[in-house]
Amino acid sequence: ESFGRHPHGFYAMMEMIRDWAKSVPLTGEDHTVERSSTAPAGGLRLGIIQFSGPVPEAVKTPVGVGSSGSLTGNLTEIHADIDWHESNYIQGDTFIAMGIYWASIMFQSSPSTRQKVLIIMAGSALKDSVAVASAKQALIGVKIFGVVLRKATLSTKEDIDADVLSYVTSDPHDNYFQNIVISDMPKLVLDALCDPNSQWGQELVESSQIDVHKPCQQYLTLANCASDLGCLWGSVSGSCVDSPCIAHCDRPNCAADTLNRCMWNSTTGSC
Repeated sequence: ESFGRHPHGFYAMMEMIRDWAKSVPLTGEDHTVERSSTAPAGGLRLGIIQFSGPVPEAVKTPVGVGSSGSLTGNLTEIHADIDWHESNYIQGDTFIAMGIYWASIMFQSSPSTRQKVLIIMAGSALKDSVAVASAKQALIGVKIFGVVLRKATLSTKEDIDADVLSYVTSDPHDNYFQNIVISDMPKLVLDALCDPNSQWGQELVESSQIDVHKPCQQYLTLANCASDLGCLWGSVSGSCVDSPCIAHCDRPNCAADTLNRCMWNSTTGSC
């Protein structure tokens, strides 16, 4: 089935990830940095694992290609990873246990101080639920999100069966799971990770001594709302609402928004 200019949903998904990677604040570090990463808070590193099955169950870029199947904050390596996966698409059933295991290995090369997030994207029901339960035990300290990407606005039996993916996610499952049309993935999944007022962005906001945006709706007074640079007090609504600046995930777009007087916070890596 065609998804916009892409002949298949897999390629559409990969190109959406490519576009997203261009706009977010990456650490700039290549895959060889591993646990010695010294990037400031807010910088991202990305790893891509393609799962399928029953054989092969999962693949990642081989040594010498892009990130060599590791986490990377280098955009050139990310592009090379995506190119490789698009050229080595393994269409099959949904077996994710091996992919989860490999993700746990990837996270071992990340400093303990960095937040670890796994996003599982699927389009059909899991075929290895029992194995997944065991593999998930290796993801200690990892926030697990799941999204079912469906082809049409109305859910099909295949989409509904795929909702079992929600039980693989972190608790509470409803907060870490979405079933959406694939064309909505940039807005509801990828871009939302930078927005602390979105469903998933709220789960990624951590208590910290540095200035991190909190969900604006939690501020009930003008004074409290004004204390958070990611929020504005709505004079019409009489409530605390999102600042338009938090939609900018990188320094250039933040600095370019002079209309809203946006400024980049180098400490938090946010606008």
